[in-house]
Amino acid sequence: MTTVENRIFNHDGTLLAYRRLRRGDSTTAVVMIHGLASNSSRWSEFIEHSHLKPAWDLIAVDLRGHGNSVARCQQHHALWVVDLAALLHHEGYQQALVIGHSLGAQVAINFACRYPQVTKGLVLIEPVLPSALRAGFIRTEGTRWLLRALIPLVRLINRLGLYRRHLPIRDLYKLDRHMRALMTATPQIDIGHYYASPFDDLKYTATLSYLQDWYELIRPLPPLSRLATPLLVLLSRGERLSDGERLQRAFESLPNAEVKIFDANHWLLTEQPDETRSAIEAWCNVQ
Repeated sequence: MTTVENRIFNHDGTLLAYRRLRRGDSTTAVVMIHGLASNSSRWSEFIEHSHLKPAWDLIAVDLRGHGNSVARCQQHHALWVVDLAALLHHEGYQQALVIGHSLGAQVAINFACRYPQVTKGLVLIEPVLPSALRAGFIRTEGTRWLLRALIPLVRLINRLGLYRRHLPIRDLYKLDRHMRALMTATPQIDIGHYYASPFDDLKYTATLSYLQDWYELIRPLPPLSRLATPLLVLLSRGERLSDGERLQRAFESLPNAEVKIFDANHWLLTEQPDETRSAIEAWCNVQ
């Protein structure tokens, strides 16, 4: 099997970039969705070491506005979901097992609610539920109003031709290895300083995309009771954004969900890569 870089244009002309690892003529794929201000390199290490490769086709996507899916346009859950459906149709897949991290887990939830017949299962890694967000700035109505005001303003500025012409693409595989070396040398290091810093994120993400990511992160999700597909939910004990107990209760109330909790701080794929990968592989192999 070889990894192939692919690009398609969606119904509105937006470029969608993704990497596909194909094993044959399968009609089912595992689709991996990154989080806020991230890109498909979030899954490079997972794909490299995954034991899913003999049985599953693997696809890592750059959501519109991220990585190589360059777009300074409207971005929200409904569009991301349509993009994923277009990708699967283009590649000839009838079903997908969807894995998402953080904001990507929200996209996965929305996809499963919009296309239940296409969704074979969901793996939600540290999903963010707006109702479980910790008290603070991002939960306030003022934050929503601020984002509502800033997004059209920045969109107008972009249309006037004022935007950065080139954005480097962040290599998260490289950053993860660097982070683990730092964590070994300094166990008490604040990982959030490296993975949740607006100043760092904006070096690699268009301002408009970044603001829209945050707005979508705090918008209400469909009721979890609508999820009829099997779910694997991976949570962190040291969860930074959300109240971990609320998250746990919300998903454990679903009869079709299996919940696992790890010692981490919202970046499981960085902090516990082998354990996370093993849990996903074991679950996927019985679906």
